[in-house]
Amino acid sequence: MLFFGERERNDYVMQYAKFAWALIFGRGSFIKQSWGETPNPQETPDICIFVHYDKHGLVHDYVLLYLQALRDAGRGIVFVTNSPKFPQIERQKLDGLCAKIQWRNNKGYDFGAYADGLKSLGNFENYHSITLCNDSVYGPLSDLSAVYDKMDPSAADIWGMTDSWDQQHHLQSYFLVFHKAALEHLAFQKRWKNYIHVPSKSWVIRKHEIGITGELRKAGLRAKAAFPYRVLLGDFFDRMGDASVLNDKDILPKHRKFLSRIYEHAEHGLPLNVTHFFWDRLIIEFDFPFIKREILQSNPSALPGVYRWEKFINTLSDYDTSAITRHLEFTQHGRFM
Repeated sequence: MLFFGERERNDYVMQYAKFAWALIFGRGSFIKQSWGETPNPQETPDICIFVHYDKHGLVHDYVLLYLQALRDAGRGIVFVTNSPKFPQIERQKLDGLCAKIQWRNNKGYDFGAYADGLKSLGNFENYHSITLCNDSVYGPLSDLSAVYDKMDPSAADIWGMTDSWDQQHHLQSYFLVFHKAALEHLAFQKRWKNYIHVPSKSWVIRKHEIGITGELRKAGLRAKAAFPYRVLLGDFFDRMGDASVLNDKDILPKHRKFLSRIYEHAEHGLPLNVTHFFWDRLIIEFDFPFIKREILQSNPSALPGVYRWEKFINTLSDYDTSAITRHLEFTQHGRFM
């Protein structure tokens, strides 16, 4: 992994070499220590596998707020941390919030942790629903129960918050909900019970983050996004009209360049990450409950106006934005946001 870097994303020979290695060494679970009990499906039919990582093993306040919101929405929580260390004082923060806590070796990234958490449950079909989510977002900025109500099991067996057309259409994996029909399906059960931890991020992205939606659709399961790509892109064009808006001299050059990127992508059918490009509209107009952590930490899409994040949230939500600020102060170096 040290020698190939980013090349591996398209280097399928390397990916399959690592897969062959994992067939021997990547089976089983990488859980090294557990606390608490697996949620009883009779008492807690709706559960969540929450995946956490912090290089210092810290459970930050924004994570605790997220866990509390999941609990308030009626989810029993299995907390799985991939952190290299996990001090007792941090684990104790989870007392009363999580039914079960698992500390594992960081093999297979988030999906490896999802898999180990799921394997520890026993029979998936005993539950009503299972949510897979992680600490890559700040929030929720609004009541999660309202979002769960949108994720109707009669309309789809698998729900995501948002979807993406990157490589192939898929639900984005930071928040996935599997209803009873999915939990009872053989394809879903086999995928997780036979999970192999391949030590390749590119493999995990291609086969799991992107691949899981298409694989389960082919098996006959229905998948939907609560905040669909088409709706968000349509909202953009309803507001902005055609590309002639780019000739408006009142638009700042940086904003014009940003708008031009959206028009160009739409014109050529190229995918955009809606959690990035429409982060503000999602919060302001669609009551979206999250903002992606990486937007505030690194802004990889070079989005204009991200500095307004706190004003937007404080105007529309009673979420304690100081939890975000404290995390940014702890993690950021040489960048203010």
